[in-house]
Amino acid sequence: MRHALPAPSRDALENDLRKLRKINQVLMDRVERNMDAQGGDAFSLFQTAITLEARVSERTDELTRLTQRLMHEISVRRETERALLEAKAEAEQANLGKTLFLAAASHDLRQPLNAARLFLGALGDEVGDGRPRELVGRVETALDTVTELINAVLDISKLDTGAWAVSPASFPVAPLLARLADEYGPEAAACGLTMRVVPGSAFVHTDRALFQRAMSNLVSNAIRYTRSGKILIGCRRRQGWISVEVWDTGIGIPDSMRPYIFDDFRQVGTPPRSHEKGFGLGLGIVERIVRLLGLEIEVRSRDGLGSCFALRVPCGHPGHAAPEPEPVLPPIARRAFAGLRVACLDPDPPIREALATLLQSWGCRPVIAGGLDALLDGLAPEPGGPDLILCDIELAGHRRGTEAIQALRRIFGRAIPAIVVCKDRDAAPREEIDGLGCGLLFKPLQPARLRAMIGHVLDQGPVC
Repeated sequence: MRHALPAPSRDALENDLRKLRKINQVLMDRVERNMDAQGGDAFSLFQTAITLEARVSERTDELTRLTQRLMHEISVRRETERALLEAKAEAEQANLGKTLFLAAASHDLRQPLNAARLFLGALGDEVGDGRPRELVGRVETALDTVTELINAVLDISKLDTGAWAVSPASFPVAPLLARLADEYGPEAAACGLTMRVVPGSAFVHTDRALFQRAMSNLVSNAIRYTRSGKILIGCRRRQGWISVEVWDTGIGIPDSMRPYIFDDFRQVGTPPRSHEKGFGLGLGIVERIVRLLGLEIEVRSRDGLGSCFALRVPCGHPGHAAPEPEPVLPPIARRAFAGLRVACLDPDPPIREALATLLQSWGCRPVIAGGLDALLDGLAPEPGGPDLILCDIELAGHRRGTEAIQALRRIFGRAIPAIVVCKDRDAAPREEIDGLGCGLLFKPLQPARLRAMIGHVLDQGPVC
């Protein structure tokens, strides 16, 4: 049961009222004293307070409007940035799709190009001197041009998609420059140019294959754009760097063209000596390689007087130098392969047909198939097995050519000399191929190179 609180008495209420009046009087006295201390009368101060309150209200409203406008602008900017990022991602995806398409198309073009080279090699052995030989030479030149373009497109696709593996190592510059002189010296001499390499003992630290590719493009470019004079290749030591340089006395680069020389398909005027080649891709590939390897490139040029392209590479350590690669096999004189029984494995029918035609023109007895079982059926009439194995690295059914070589050697009980053919230099399983003692060639096959390699592996024999 609840009890009601007692109602306050009249005396208690009057007592509370007196207290409130007293407190109010004290507060009013204090306010008046403060006003008197600040000067002015109470009304003026009251007006000032009202004015200040109005100004504060105005400033608050203005600040609120500015804040709302700023938030709107931020929202619009975020939407714009999001749209730009989406457009950038779409553009990058489209560019990647274009690059992958070009890479796939180039790979597909290599097969008929490979077959054309092999058929042309067989034709060259059949025709005599004079006009027929001249026509064969022109077709070979045209095929070289197509090969150069395909290789350039493949290089660009691998560099743009990050598919090119980078393996930095320390190595001496001199052997690399000497190989460039051996490779491009005859071309320069044929153009009436003098090529000289300044010897040096510098070591650099970078990816050897990519660096050589960049230097090859620079030397080739120098020859193409030089009418007369010389090409000079050498290196200088800088603080922590080695500057590897290619000088020429060519047409130079106008100042107006300097910002565009690394653009794809951009050429400075008309190359005075194009040899029916030159697509404006060489310097674009150099720029991509420089960016991938973290190097620097310096260009110095005077219009009409020549140019210098210099790659700045980190110094290497002689004590950590990688072994020098085996020298490329030089072309050798034609030798007789009469009666040589060659077992060929290739998944592509036109290549098999072209190989058969070429090998038969050399006097060989080829047995050619797309798979190991079919090859063994073709070899069955002569139980001794083949004298040589020529095998593509990629066979039908995802089987590797090295596995087929090992199987044939086991079946016939001896280490048959073998050559492996790969389509990509950077994807070739070199350690595995070297371990089997096999020769290595790359597509598109050049008949002269194939003939030289056959002679080499037959003379040397496998090392396993």
